[in-house]
Amino acid sequence: MKYQFECMEHGLFEVNQPMLAEHTAECPVCRAKAQRKYSVLQWLWANTAFRPDGSYRQDKDYACLKG
Repeated sequence: MKYQFECMEHGLFEVNQPMLAEHTAECPVCRAKAQRKYSVLQWLWANTAFRPDGSYRQDKDYACLKG
């Protein structure tokens, strides 16, 4: 999953990380520790597409799709 980070000196950049990885990154320019930027839309999407264990939800997980 792609996450957005912000370096105080060089601005925003994106990093691909596994969902359950520790969300830390270094700025690609100066190698300083960067702060992860949280997005409400990203949080809403992740909570609907993934189970609490990080695996993808399937049709059987939704009551309205059960036969």
